[in-house]
Amino acid sequence: MKVGIISFTVKGGYLNNKICRGLQSSGMEAEGYGLAKYIQSTEINPFQNLSELMNQLFRTMDGIIVIGACGIAVRAIAPYIKSKVTDPAVVVAGEDGKYVIALLSGHIGGANELSRKVAGLIGAQPVITTATDMNHKFAVDSWAVNNNLIITNMSLIKEISGAILNGNQVGFCSEYPIHGDKPFELTKKAADIGIYIAENTLFSPFPKTLHLIPRNIVLGIGCRKGTKIAPIMDVLKNTFRKYNLDEKRICSICSIDIKAEEEGILKLSEYLQVEYSTFSAEELKKAPGDFKTSQFVEKTVGVDNVCERSACLGSGYGKMLIPKTAAAGITLAAYVKDYSITFISSL
Repeated sequence: MKVGIISFTVKGGYLNNKICRGLQSSGMEAEGYGLAKYIQSTEINPFQNLSELMNQLFRTMDGIIVIGACGIAVRAIAPYIKSKVTDPAVVVAGEDGKYVIALLSGHIGGANELSRKVAGLIGAQPVITTATDMNHKFAVDSWAVNNNLIITNMSLIKEISGAILNGNQVGFCSEYPIHGDKPFELTKKAADIGIYIAENTLFSPFPKTLHLIPRNIVLGIGCRKGTKIAPIMDVLKNTFRKYNLDEKRICSICSIDIKAEEEGILKLSEYLQVEYSTFSAEELKKAPGDFKTSQFVEKTVGVDNVCERSACLGSGYGKMLIPKTAAAGITLAAYVKDYSITFISSL
């Protein structure tokens, strides 16, 4: 998660530094921003115009923390709010460090979780106002995000949450293994509305079915140096259409290490919002399987196949969905990794 932290005063800057360092030590990417005339730390980036900064952070960050008044945060984010599916988490922390408020995108964006994390770092009280959390009920949207599931119908999220908050159970069916105990709010029995975890969205086990689709496809890519994102996207879309697959199911992209800084692939991973990892030629050679080999590729990069082998390794030796496909100097392959869903007992 990439987080931008905004402060406006000298006192706020001290808290900015503390939060930034804490998030970084926990493995997050965090950047501090402070009003230029009140910065007393070289670790904080100066800004002059809050609206311009917020516009930038809304496009580049997964989470935004405002150290100041809720009113300032609300007015600053208002022009850029679009959808609970795409908006970043927005959290507000008071300068005194007593309270951390989840302001926007509590579930899907992760503001609730981020506010709890920040509160833990500075010894504050998290303030969560989403109804399911306040009533200690199952929140399907948060749970779906934590299980890397694609939400196909946001309006049904509201209906399911409404049913749960009114004391009703909703149906639950999964084509994948389950770890942990299902919460009381979910039932295997017949129900008017329910949740179905599967790749197939044509079958609906309930009159109103919320289909949740796992993001469990690993994409392997090879390309010529300097290949732009546009042709890569064209090949990807055409290939996935041919195999009747949704590119939203891609959970990671893999290639060979000499492509670690390949602009087109990096931009693709940014567009899909997935991790991009690479393997050395020696690592790729050890991938088990029957691959489409190329003497030219082997002579050029040291291994006879990049896309299939990297997808195989990246998926943890999963099952091949798309064999090597070549077009416009681009090769790609796709593997599906083992997938299971998890319920945490505290839900």
